[in-house]
Amino acid sequence: MERFLASLSNELFKLRKRKKYLVFLIIGAVICVASALRVLIVNYITDGGVSREAILGGLMSSNLPFVLLIFLPLMAVMAASDLFVGEQVDHTLRFSLMRPVGKGKLFFSKAAAVFLLCAFDLAVLYVVSTVAQVGLGGGTEGILTSLGACLLDLIPLAVLVLFFCLINQLVRGSSLTVLLCVVLYIGLLVMGTYLPAVGGLVFTGYLRWHNLWIGIALPFFSLLPRIGLLAGYGLVFGCCGYLLFDRKEA
Repeated sequence: MERFLASLSNELFKLRKRKKYLVFLIIGAVICVASALRVLIVNYITDGGVSREAILGGLMSSNLPFVLLIFLPLMAVMAASDLFVGEQVDHTLRFSLMRPVGKGKLFFSKAAAVFLLCAFDLAVLYVVSTVAQVGLGGGTEGILTSLGACLLDLIPLAVLVLFFCLINQLVRGSSLTVLLCVVLYIGLLVMGTYLPAVGGLVFTGYLRWHNLWIGIALPFFSLLPRIGLLAGYGLVFGCCGYLLFDRKEA
């Protein structure tokens, strides 16, 4: 476990050294704040007829589609590409393999680093949206509900990260890997949205996992098949990604 944590710390250090993730996080925060500023426009149009609490209540919940479906997948795609294909292209992966850590721990430490980056970004955007909601007079309505939604959505986010890590074992070029991940993600997202017959079987359809627990509030036994399906996707992506990574030469 100590070697895994040391490898995880090393992978997180690599991501922290890349300033582009900070830049994208700032851009995401600006977008979340900009969505909050619509209260000023609505109040101006209605001459103050609509209360700020009614408009800004649950601001983070209204920002979740952008955060979960666009922003975090983009961060996961770039981070996975940097830690896998990017290191293989510039031949720095071999230096990681020279450290006293097995390929299994190295693979999952990289995947965990990508997941923690996305989880950190989600936490920052939650704080920014909450501060914007309270600061603009929206009150505290929906804050705890949004927090619970963010925590629940970490589960399908982990599966998505493992999926991107698997794709990174199939392609060698960094640009091609990013393009393939984006195309496959959009294709699965569209399939899960517009094909109801297969929508329940595509893991991207569960990225807004909180809707099953907070929104529709299905009985627990009705949720068991969906929990098993998501867990199965995670196991398949993780095991296949590790097997391909183990056979790959640095």
